Amino acid sequence: MPTEEVLIQSLTAAQRSGSRDVDASRYSGLDRAAAYRIQSGVLTSLHETVGMLKTAVHSDGVGVVAPIYATHVGSAPDYRVPAALVIGLEVEVGVVLAKDVPMDAKLDTGALAAAIDHYFLGVEICGTRFVDRSLAGPTGGLADNMSALGYAMGAKRPLGDQIEGLLVELEFAGTTIFSAPAKHGFGTVLASLLAYARNQQAAYPLKLGTIITTGSMCGLVPTSGTGHVVARLGGDSIEFDIV
Repeated sequence: MPTEEVLIQSLTAAQRSGSRDVDASRYSGLDRAAAYRIQSGVLTSLHETVGMLKTAVHSDGVGVVAPIYATHVGSAPDYRVPAALVIGLEVEVGVVLAKDVPMDAKLDTGALAAAIDHYFLGVEICGTRFVDRSLAGPTGGLADNMSALGYAMGAKRPLGDQIEGLLVELEFAGTTIFSAPAKHGFGTVLASLLAYARNQQAAYPLKLGTIITTGSMCGLVPTSGTGHVVARLGGDSIEFDIV
């Protein structure tokens, strides 16, 4: 297996060139600790900073996290993201923390909800540096930032984390590419954040002002090329451009 430094260099080079040319199978044997070291190494090599966090839950129930680079996070409708590396879009509800959330294995949903300043509608721009990300496995995918390439943030949501009964619609380049009732990939908006809050990484603490997105309500909807994006969740909407 290649050294971690070689794996870091491969992802760094692909990010810089905008190329999906990295062999994902070389990352499939990583454990979570190694995947996080590679995440951090690539972040440092690119001279990037963390703009926000993406949380998820692995099959063993462990909450995991990936950074979305600050240079790739923006507010709609002025947000623009280059099409290179983009593979699709996810409509999501994100949160901004009102206070620090220390790691606590016994944290419950009520305590977590009390630490949230507000919720917002967002769209995760999914992208990968792998030729075939299906070969990476969960931990290899973690090293690739869980395909979290960029993020468009919308306005505050009056409905907070409520998504039941709402329709998710996604338009790209003038065509509707998704329309179905919202169904969160982890069950609820706060489920993956709660799992991560119980098992935080020192590099990605949950601090006052941290912005987090917690999973898709429509899965990953594939896109290709450039175009104007419009996403809706019930009465909320957000739009931006892939260029």
